Amino acid sequence: MTKVVTVLTDIHSVRLSHLVPQEQICKLLMKGMAKALAVKSGKIAEKDVEKIRKRVELKFSQFAVQSSDIKQRYMCLLLDDYNAALKKKSIVEDGKYADYDITFPIYDNLIKNHTHPEGLALPARMELYRQQAEKHIRHLYSDSAEKPDHIIHVTSTGYFDPNPVDTIITEKEWYDVDVTNFYHRACNAPISAIRMANAVLTASSSSCCELPKKRIDLVHSELFSAHIRLIDDHPANVVIMSSFSDSFLRYSIRTYTDICKTGMGGLKILAFKNMTIPDSSSVVVWKVSEPAFHFSIDLIKYSKHIKKNLKEFIYTFFHDNGMDFMLIKDKILFVIQASTAYVLKQMAKELNLADEQITFSKNILYENGYLSSGAIPFMCKQIIDNRDIPSGKIVFCIGYAQGITLSGMLLEKL
Repeated sequence: MTKVVTVLTDIHSVRLSHLVPQEQICKLLMKGMAKALAVKSGKIAEKDVEKIRKRVELKFSQFAVQSSDIKQRYMCLLLDDYNAALKKKSIVEDGKYADYDITFPIYDNLIKNHTHPEGLALPARMELYRQQAEKHIRHLYSDSAEKPDHIIHVTSTGYFDPNPVDTIITEKEWYDVDVTNFYHRACNAPISAIRMANAVLTASSSSCCELPKKRIDLVHSELFSAHIRLIDDHPANVVIMSSFSDSFLRYSIRTYTDICKTGMGGLKILAFKNMTIPDSSSVVVWKVSEPAFHFSIDLIKYSKHIKKNLKEFIYTFFHDNGMDFMLIKDKILFVIQASTAYVLKQMAKELNLADEQITFSKNILYENGYLSSGAIPFMCKQIIDNRDIPSGKIVFCIGYAQGITLSGMLLEKL
């Protein structure tokens, strides 16, 4: 039986509003958290609120990702220019909460009525997710005349049935397109989802049960700005609030034969591997909760687990595919889904990588914030589009997330 070779290709991302400077976002979140904590505790005296504000400011100075590591982020629920509002320093004035002429749908009651410090309840946040996801996915497919055979919908931030992809394919009258949900795999979702798409495509070529498929699409809709929790000043929440960015992408898995006929560029898929680190299931947790999804992490254990297992995982990956990692390491371009600059630096140090080998990983974080499941495909698009990277260049993608799982994907630029 002839082996079906597949290619990752045709990557598109969409943003329907401007990126917001990191410094501005953090100032806004600090002020919002201080007010939420003050309202929750019933504090309105200027002296009491100032104590809360200083405590929040200290937390952000210690744990928030600073603008030196992240320049800007896409937060599609933050649509206004907040510069004027941020110039007003006071949270309380003349014995009452100050009024601000800004809009943030999750916390409109807190801003305008000085109530509901917990923000919108989960059903209302999910409705915002649905609206934004449909709007972005509709835009992703606005100029697509060719329909895919199958779409895998990837998200860890919003769950609906019918989901936003179902809505869009119905609008386009693509009634025979299959949709598979790939939910709640968080930051490490893309490698596993691409592995699934690859399996669906290759299996259909040898199946007597269905016609061979030509194109499997993957659609990511991550709206982390719907899960901001202003009343939680735990360090882990400060980290996530100051790092995660919304992302909406689509891309395709096609056969190599099809790519050669169309002349499209892409990354040929060579190998996958996945590993769950022993005794790590409670180290980091992302769970559905009220009023927003909840993230908890033991940062020290998380870093130690990844550092302890990273080398063995990668050495085994290459050995299983007939290669010696140490012999070819310096020729490889690395795509690392790193959540912070510190984590990226530690992983690069552990693998003894040169700076130029992790350029895309550093730049994607700085220019966009942490894109979670969108990070790896976003970097793959940049590699495909970069004419300075020659055909035949080997690309190794590394992902990790709660579980704790490590994933690897080996690619070759066409």
